[in-house]
Amino acid sequence: MSKKTFQSLFTAGAFVTFIGAMIQLFNLSFAAYVFSVGSLTLILLQFFVVLKNTTENKAEQRLHRIGLLSSLLLALAAYFMFKGSNSWVVAVLIYALINLYLSFRIKS
Repeated sequence: MSKKTFQSLFTAGAFVTFIGAMIQLFNLSFAAYVFSVGSLTLILLQFFVVLKNTTENKAEQRLHRIGLLSSLLLALAAYFMFKGSNSWVVAVLIYALINLYLSFRIKS
């Protein structure tokens, strides 16, 4: 997968996830499905990053694995959305904070 395609898919997944979260704030019934599609996209892309970057140093690999584990928080948030709990906000907030940290730590 080329870098431009990866960036386009990542941007689209983040946008769909964001739209799903915004729709959930208005308590519309299909918001969890929209959020889940975006979350699944981000989780799969993060999984591909972990698989692709096996030749980097150990610290970079560890940071990418942390990113994969944090992206699983989006799946947890989607689960909370389907259950009707407001705890999905906490899961998304923790995901955002971990990704903010990783954005400064990962070189690329």
